[in-house]
Amino acid sequence: MLHQYEFKPPTQTKWSGSKISNRLDCETGVLLRCALRSEFQQATSWVNLRRRLEGKGFDLGFYDGRLVLICRDTGERICSCKFVGYPLAKLTERFGRVRAKAPAGDSHVGQLLI
Repeated sequence: MLHQYEFKPPTQTKWSGSKISNRLDCETGVLLRCALRSEFQQATSWVNLRRRLEGKGFDLGFYDGRLVLICRDTGERICSCKFVGYPLAKLTERFGRVRAKAPAGDSHVGQLLI
């Protein structure tokens, strides 16, 4: 039996303190993979992927040359997309190259220009 659920990040999140530690525990990683799997698999372009992730409270950015998930509410970097099973190389094969804007201020997270 396949269960459908809507993932909504709680107000107090594991990643709200990601500046202290950049590692997620295994359980949180598995939950993210499960919650975002259909968004990554069903996306048809970079724009579509970002819209789909936006509906779940996430966005994409670049950090240290890696494509990362970002919490839309806090702007905090959560993990790399590779960690949830979708490395930049595979997404680039599907959607083409992506353009990014260098980080501004103290964020250290580059924005996608799409």
